[in-house]
Amino acid sequence: MDARKSKTSEKKDRTFIADLKPNQDIVGTFAVASKELRTAKNGMPYLTLTLQDKTGQVTGRIWNGAEEAASRIASQCVVRLQGRTETFRDVLQINIQRLETMAPEHIDLEDFLPAYPGDAAALWQEFVSKLATVQQKPLKELVRLFLADNALMTAFRKAPAAKNFHHAYLGGLLEHTTSVMELVSLVAGRYATLDRELLLVGAFLHDIGKVYEFRWDMAIDYSDVGRLVGHMVLGVEILEKKLSLCKDFPQETAVLLKHLILSHHGQAEYGAVQPPMTREAFVLHLADDLDAKMNNLDRILEQAAGDESRWTSYQKSYARFFYKGGACGEETASDESVDTHGGPCRQLNLFSMMAEKRQEGRERSGP
Repeated sequence: MDARKSKTSEKKDRTFIADLKPNQDIVGTFAVASKELRTAKNGMPYLTLTLQDKTGQVTGRIWNGAEEAASRIASQCVVRLQGRTETFRDVLQINIQRLETMAPEHIDLEDFLPAYPGDAAALWQEFVSKLATVQQKPLKELVRLFLADNALMTAFRKAPAAKNFHHAYLGGLLEHTTSVMELVSLVAGRYATLDRELLLVGAFLHDIGKVYEFRWDMAIDYSDVGRLVGHMVLGVEILEKKLSLCKDFPQETAVLLKHLILSHHGQAEYGAVQPPMTREAFVLHLADDLDAKMNNLDRILEQAAGDESRWTSYQKSYARFFYKGGACGEETASDESVDTHGGPCRQLNLFSMMAEKRQEGRERSGP
């Protein structure tokens, strides 16, 4: 009883990451998504924590007693901390003064993982209604087998679409998949040479492997099999299991569906097993990239909405600023729209952005 009261009181008084302001003394409860023990320029160790709740992420740093803290704090745990917010290079972070792990009975996981902000039940019905338009008998039977797999569909409805880049929240995979299905349907309505039903089922299955690529307990992260195998190969494995239950499924259609899954990242350097080599694969790649980018840009612009500038900060992943708009009139001195990073803006797709981040990681870690 006391534990429930304590938990209710904690919930009322919660400080969420989205509400943090600079130079603020805080006491709060956050999930530890990751931790890294580093060495400062003066040779002293410090601990960097990626802290998360359902509203976002923030970096926390422990300067005193870093090694001791690192030894007793596990990733994927929940901590209660006392500290002060500050900004470093225009990014908010928490200087942690005290920290303790929370007992499981005092934890409500819904506070720590972001979720699809809309009506999840309505989104599921929209998704199912799109699949109901599939009438080709082999594809219709395949769809039926997928929807009848309760365990798989439960995970599909819950899974995120990514760890960071786009739709990185519970229900994100369903939202992204439904959006891509809508996009390819619109394109198929314009170009008669496209096989709309093949394309629609391919859109449904293109990221199905993410139900195993990610885990989402205390934080969203890659599973072991996700890191070792990846969602495209996992997706083909899931498809093959369902195809084995179909009687007389056309071999060519099976191959084309596998190609849609394996090629949707576009190019090998961005993770594609093969480049798109059919009309449908080409359209799926573009629709997938478009929806992922739009979700990512929405997040960038929402995070920048609180300041007075008409421009976002420089977005390294896209090699450009983004215009937020604002009141009509003269531009002010606060509109820092000059590209001080040099070079022309480049049109990057989602997968080239991910590749560049991986390259940056290799450069930081050395040979």
